[in-house]
Amino acid sequence: MELFRSNTAVPRNSSIVNQTGPWSQVMIGLLVPFVIYLLLAGLEASYNFFNRLKMNRTELLPITYSTEEKSYTINQNPNSPNSASIYLSDNERSGPEFSYSFFLMVHPSAFRQEKGLNHIFSKGSPQQYPLLGPGVYMRSDTNTLRVYMNTYKTWNKYAEVDNFPIGKWVHVALVCRSTHMEIYINGNLKKRLGFDGSLPYQNYQDIMAFRQDRITLPKTIPSLEDEDSFDIFGVMKGMCSRLYYFNYALSYSEITMLMNEGPSTELASTQGGVMPQYLQDSWWTSQ
Repeated sequence: MELFRSNTAVPRNSSIVNQTGPWSQVMIGLLVPFVIYLLLAGLEASYNFFNRLKMNRTELLPITYSTEEKSYTINQNPNSPNSASIYLSDNERSGPEFSYSFFLMVHPSAFRQEKGLNHIFSKGSPQQYPLLGPGVYMRSDTNTLRVYMNTYKTWNKYAEVDNFPIGKWVHVALVCRSTHMEIYINGNLKKRLGFDGSLPYQNYQDIMAFRQDRITLPKTIPSLEDEDSFDIFGVMKGMCSRLYYFNYALSYSEITMLMNEGPSTELASTQGGVMPQYLQDSWWTSQ
């Protein structure tokens, strides 16, 4: 019986090997290169994704700045040796796209009883009218962020984000698409500014930050007939850090990565001094 079982077992196993062995080798030969290809493609895609933020960003204000200390004009003339020219969105599949990312800390003393606006930064006309593409302000009477974006229909197109945090760092991302602009606060979508069937109007003017000018537009301007006059009382009191521009629409993952970087610990100051505690990495990550 033992001899019989031994004789029958060998040819059966041998038959399985003969039938499956070549097919297994063929399948392995096909699968291994395919798996390696997928692995390499995945690594390349991951590399491109994580490096796109650095490769396609324009660092407009790369460190941390006190808004009251100095105004900045970021030259957009590509022929100027000191320019930090941004590249406007062009030939995107879904239409014009661009994004801004920055950190903002609003000082508690930034507000007054008069209703108006305090300047943070804008791209466009030196007098802040009519070109604002975009224009970022804080309301003077309350902690409300206002963001303007010109369209081909009107200059006076804006959205407001209420209850903006005071006295601590906040990450803001402006993501402009062909039909609307999205405003993210600390990685959360807070407001969507629709363009009412028009397109965002991109201009070629300089970028201005922390302007001290006092500006008032009369209500006789047609686009202001149903609103209060356009009053700007100067600069918002506080700090701004890492103002970046991108010529495409940031993804949610990219916004999160930028937010996690935190504000820069390098302070641009004409007076020098010790770095405040709230600029330290440990302060940002623990909040």
